[in-house]
Amino acid sequence: MIQVDYISTKQPESSMHNLHTNLWWGPPKNFSDRKNERKISWLELFYDLVYVAAIAQLTHHLAEHPSWQVAGFSFLLFSLVFWSWVNGSQYYDLHGNDGIRTRLFTFWQMAAVAAVAITIQDAYEGHHEGFAIAFTVVQFIITYLWWSVGFYDPSHRVFNKFYTVNYVISFILLIISIFTGHNLATILWTVILLLNLSPPLTGARKIVSVLKERGQVFSASAAIVERFGLFTIIVLAESILGTVTGIAEVKDKHPAAWIAFILGILIAFLLWSLYFDMTSEQETKKGYSYMLWFVFLHFPLLAAMSIIGACIKVLLADMETNLHFNVKWMFCISLATILFMIVGLTKIMQEEEEDRAYIRPVSRLLIITGIIILVFPLFVHQLSTLAFLSIIAVILLIPVFIGVRSWVQYKFFSKQGLND
Repeated sequence: MIQVDYISTKQPESSMHNLHTNLWWGPPKNFSDRKNERKISWLELFYDLVYVAAIAQLTHHLAEHPSWQVAGFSFLLFSLVFWSWVNGSQYYDLHGNDGIRTRLFTFWQMAAVAAVAITIQDAYEGHHEGFAIAFTVVQFIITYLWWSVGFYDPSHRVFNKFYTVNYVISFILLIISIFTGHNLATILWTVILLLNLSPPLTGARKIVSVLKERGQVFSASAAIVERFGLFTIIVLAESILGTVTGIAEVKDKHPAAWIAFILGILIAFLLWSLYFDMTSEQETKKGYSYMLWFVFLHFPLLAAMSIIGACIKVLLADMETNLHFNVKWMFCISLATILFMIVGLTKIMQEEEEDRAYIRPVSRLLIITGIIILVFPLFVHQLSTLAFLSIIAVILLIPVFIGVRSWVQYKFFSKQGLND
């Protein structure tokens, strides 16, 4: 009897070898095994932390040198860094697992992004070679990961070929940029960004048609939506940090400085409220195009949030001088961009009846609010920083108040209906 039990439970030698191999290295998770509902792993959260350092470097330099030229270059660098985060996050969502292979490549990506963060200041100062080398490593890792998906899973090659070709070209251009002047390198990086962003667009028709043949619909998973929310919190933290460091640099902490401190925190809190009340706990509508809209709308939204953090620091640190009129323009354009992108996101998210009670009245109001904020600097040339931030806070508070009131009314009447 013991002999039979032993034989019946014994694994074939080849199966044991495959199990051992999968545990230690193993292929990427198959695309068809993707889970829409899953818990965000601790590895993903740890991976996100390295981007705090990179974004902090971008925000810090813009706060030290607040100009349109620096803001434009910051947007380019931010987009490159954010692209790497999007790819790392999507790869883990589609093909990551708990094996050693996933952990090892996550570590190398984190190390490469940390190197990018170290070299950002040099790139601003015209010494771009270090940034180009560090980002070449990032590009190589991401390119290899997407190529390896097609290698291990031939059925996925129809998808990843669009990425692999463009990413290889970008990798070559990055190497070339190491040996060029700073201005030419900036142009090459712009081309590289466009190449990196274009595969999901150029391959959209083919990808959708193949998925349709297979009876599949590719949408942003609940986990990816949550990951973007967590990354948004990381970027919003720069507004908190900008407020704290800006007031910390004020020598005389008079009452006006503390009021400005509260206003800075309030503005960050209102932006958090608008973003998450309008988009959280929802999924995108089903379809590949909605997933693309979800990803691409976050590029200007998150870049604008990082600029907000830099502007708040500048305005609060020099609140008595009132010399930063261009910073107020930058601040208002960024705020309007955030509001418009939030409205765009609401159009692609699935709405429950309870969500609509908040979202619909606020969406219409956010468009008006964004336009008002966009033209606001035309009328505040002589306005003090304290008055400027106070008016901005009040303007942002109105849609939040209207949304909360609509939601409370919905809950009250729903409860009344149940009682009746």
